Amino acid sequence: MTNTEFFDEPITVTGTIDNQGQASVQTFTWQAQQYPIVTMGRQWEDEAGRHLMVEAGDGTRFELLLRRRDLIWSVQRVWRIQFTA
Repeated sequence: MTNTEFFDEPITVTGTIDNQGQASVQTFTWQAQQYPIVTMGRQWEDEAGRHLMVEAGDGTRFELLLRRRDLIWSVQRVWRIQFTA
């Protein structure tokens, strides 16, 4: 089961953006924790900026946003895996 949480909090990203505008994130730091990225999912553009779906090493999935207006990265949504007994 997963739990979805919504945020709009700035993050620090280590990654690249290619000539076609596709982003590749290796790690990001959020709330004093570093998340290594193991899987990159889909990307899309809208009026807010470039959105990326990524999965961290612990299985948590994130929607990241590179905002167009100020080029600041942020966490938009988080899907945390919840284990039930």
